[in-house]
Amino acid sequence: MRLAARCGFSCVEAGADHWAEWAKRKSVEYIREFCLAEGCLIGHAGLFVNFREDEVTFETDLVRLPGVCAVNRKLGVRGMSTWIRPSCAEDPVEHRLMHVLRLRRVASVLKDHGLRLGLEFVGPKTSRAEGQPFIHDMRGILSLCDDIDPGVCGLLLDSYHWYTSGATVEDIHSLKSRQVVHVHINDAHPGPVDSLIDMKRLLPGDGVIDLPGFLRGLEEIGYMGPVSVETFDPRLRDLGPEEAAKQAGRKLIRLMQPYL
Repeated sequence: MRLAARCGFSCVEAGADHWAEWAKRKSVEYIREFCLAEGCLIGHAGLFVNFREDEVTFETDLVRLPGVCAVNRKLGVRGMSTWIRPSCAEDPVEHRLMHVLRLRRVASVLKDHGLRLGLEFVGPKTSRAEGQPFIHDMRGILSLCDDIDPGVCGLLLDSYHWYTSGATVEDIHSLKSRQVVHVHINDAHPGPVDSLIDMKRLLPGDGVIDLPGFLRGLEEIGYMGPVSVETFDPRLRDLGPEEAAKQAGRKLIRLMQPYL
């Protein structure tokens, strides 16, 4: 959080269980004071519940969820998010039913604590090369949210997945602000969209995505939440945390200056 603050970020994102463990080691009051002193808040959290695997694993994680939700709520977290695999090995109808039933229980716990659930679709065509295609675009994820609980569940809208799924600014305009729980921003390498790979992304402003249009669309529908940099680039890892964070902060602030 100190590094984020030094590099121009006003909030950070990490797993919900990460924040809960920090509070367990210190206290909620300590974290609040720390955040205020650094000038950097906790903006969002990742859902730690493993709903993708066996029933025992899911139930074990679900038992922990109310306590983690309570701590995250006290820390000012807005909600928790996770991603949906774009393909499956089993029958897609059964696979969808599993998602609805399990995530409906997750959403119920989050609702009890005043938190939202964000679901992220994975857009690249290369990510669904194996198995049967599952949810991989905005329409599919919104339909899933409706089946779970549209009052709690909405989009984690990622600019890379928005771009690789073939979505447009007009698709963002079709949303209501309450349908967007959280936003990730990053950029794409040039080349055929269908050839792009999920784990090869660029910092915002370094690629070919219409990010000004993406951000304008979010502003026009009234989205007021955090925008989190998420990119996968080995060159950033080679730079080390300090320089990588500086570059990410500089590029994001330049891009978002009209909205700050």
